[in-house]
Amino acid sequence: MALAALIIITEVVFVYLMASAGIEYVLSSMAVTLAVLLQLRFGMLRDTATPADIVTFIFCWLFLDLSPKIQLLSAPGALVNTSNVLPGRVLFTNLICALFIVSYILVYVPLQKRSTAKAASAAEAANAANESDPEAAMPPRFTPLGICLMVAICVVVTAALGRTPYQNQEATAVTPAMLVIKKFLLFLPSATLLIYLHEMKRTRQKWVFTSVCVLTVLVMLVAITENPLTEKRSGLGPVYLSLIFVAFESQLRSLNRRLQLLVASMALIFPAITVLTHSHRQFLHGVKLDAVIETLKDHYFSINYDAWANTYTIVEMVSKQGISWGHQLLGDLLFFVPSAVWHGKPVATGIAIGNYLIMHHSGWFTNLSAPLVAEGYMDFGAAGVILYGAGLAMIVVWLNRLAKGDGNLVSFPVAMYGAVFLMFTLRGSLMICVAYGTGALLSFLAASAGLSIGRRPIGQRYYREAVQARSAERESLPGVGLASLHHQSRG
Repeated sequence: MALAALIIITEVVFVYLMASAGIEYVLSSMAVTLAVLLQLRFGMLRDTATPADIVTFIFCWLFLDLSPKIQLLSAPGALVNTSNVLPGRVLFTNLICALFIVSYILVYVPLQKRSTAKAASAAEAANAANESDPEAAMPPRFTPLGICLMVAICVVVTAALGRTPYQNQEATAVTPAMLVIKKFLLFLPSATLLIYLHEMKRTRQKWVFTSVCVLTVLVMLVAITENPLTEKRSGLGPVYLSLIFVAFESQLRSLNRRLQLLVASMALIFPAITVLTHSHRQFLHGVKLDAVIETLKDHYFSINYDAWANTYTIVEMVSKQGISWGHQLLGDLLFFVPSAVWHGKPVATGIAIGNYLIMHHSGWFTNLSAPLVAEGYMDFGAAGVILYGAGLAMIVVWLNRLAKGDGNLVSFPVAMYGAVFLMFTLRGSLMICVAYGTGALLSFLAASAGLSIGRRPIGQRYYREAVQARSAERESLPGVGLASLHHQSRG
């Protein structure tokens, strides 16, 4: 209720101050605000396994509704990315943002409710099958050999390659070699820690001395590989927030607690740590409170919140250069193909926006975002906005379904990490997000395989079938229950 009141008050203030600028500002701003309010009311469901829908709401609110209002009020004639402001284009940009949000809601709500109903039915059937046998609780899915192996690999990788991010702090271009090192090899400690921590909590194992030692070593390795000197906020946020959600899973199941944590993190904490991630000298020599306050005051006026402005620029680019008809999307999915092999390979959409701004406006760099709504419009026009909004809804539902799957070791940690990583994906560029996300996913799979080495060859499905067969055999004995069987075995 308080958040809805804040959104409405912001809209009232914006309409009051910008009414003289034109009806385009007023009507289109009201359309986005209404879409965000609908998302707040209907687009965040209770009892979802991950906070992916909350992350989606926070992005739409902060980046597509709140920040453009603040920026337009502070500088009505120019955007933070140096684009010139035209009322007609503001109208169109806001309308496609509202269309994106509404498309997401219309697909997400029925799909998620249907998925939740199926999961509830499956859970009831599983509980009915296992209630007669206390041994039906699932065993640990990693082995001592696997733990030792993965900890050793993480230590060796960190020792051998841990200096690389520190030595390349000023590098802006992401080479294939750096992508493999930073997003796959040096992500192994984070993936291993998330999997290990979740499995220890899932199986309710006692925290013996060896478990504490393993956890301590992994936490130290994560602190070395994932910190403000090696990563930007887009890399640190998914790691540490997913660790919080895994470590305090039972305490953070309610919608309100998740919303409070994520709003505080993404609206206050992440802007504040820009002082550390963008100024390594302050991180090493201490941070002054004045610097943090100034960063928070200026943050929403800076290019850190350029998603709406870059969507505006994409609308301008498409009006002059035309729709790419999936060419940009193909480049996003085939990010790993070298430009030397694919001569017509597109650059990341954020770089394309930066190049356009340099040529036609007053831009001076290309390290810009490209939100998913802009990617959709660039690829397929208004139809792409609807398709990408629907695709986002399907991804959120899939993450929630993945988090509830007990089929393998990695499903829940991957789902939690992916839910928070969604903020980075929504902001874009999509090509960079797909590349980074692929590296993280491969790390999760490698860590899962390593932790499972030496496990008995009986798979999860066969274990369950054996338990059910034993239960059926016991029930078939007339008048014999678990207590009488126990008594006979003692006799």
